[in-house]
Amino acid sequence: MMEKHKQSNHTFLPEIPCSGLRNATDEAKRRVLASNPAIMLQADACVRHRAQVRTKYRCWINARGEFHERTLI
Repeated sequence: MMEKHKQSNHTFLPEIPCSGLRNATDEAKRRVLASNPAIMLQADACVRHRAQVRTKYRCWINARGEFHERTLI
């Protein structure tokens, strides 16, 4: 799934369910890379367990239009 974090000033996609973390990571990367760099899109791949959500992967376009990604443990 992809989820918006309130402390960020990036644009986010709506949350979408994925069948696994690998699929969520691939989908986040695909959507960010396909987006207009001026939007500065950010997508996170997260896992949900009951009331807890943990971000495992984050990718984004920065103000210079560069793609960045980070695996979060």
